[in-house]
Amino acid sequence: MATMILLPDGTHDVSAHWGNVGAPTISVALTTDDGATSYATCDNHGASMVVDFAEPDVVTSANSGVAEADIASIESVRFLSSGKSTHRSSVTRLNIEFDTPSGNASHLAIYNAHRTDFTTVNGTAMVASDGNANTAWTYSDLENLAMEVTQVGTIEVYFSYFAMEVAFTLAVTDNATFFGANF
Repeated sequence: MATMILLPDGTHDVSAHWGNVGAPTISVALTTDDGATSYATCDNHGASMVVDFAEPDVVTSANSGVAEADIASIESVRFLSSGKSTHRSSVTRLNIEFDTPSGNASHLAIYNAHRTDFTTVNGTAMVASDGNANTAWTYSDLENLAMEVTQVGTIEVYFSYFAMEVAFTLAVTDNATFFGANF
């Protein structure tokens, strides 16, 4: 099984309480796991934003790009994230859920309080695009992938990294190469 990483390439429906530090936009701040160098920040309960992700065939520094014809099946999709609470002793929470496609359960990401260290929180691998075990992920789902992130409580979060990890099975298109030229 192979994996690819889809990075943010935009945001929409962003509450005025979300901001960015060290990067020109929130989506750019979330593309590198660089701790306090660049991050999104929020401290208002219920403030939300929708994060859009790059299409799977887009080549970036973190993703070589995978064309639809190269994927036999998509096994699962999950989010990867890094963040921290700015409070001395209390954690901060973000509710993270699929905006497009919708239907999968939301995840409560809890980021520890720490003076300098960021906490890695990864979502559960979702094997269905809409929470129904009979609904397989499609390439079109990946092309339109968007996640809604909502602040829970009022303890400020530094949200440093947000990406989608896609596990898939490669399509075999050249049996001579697969089995060897002399087979």
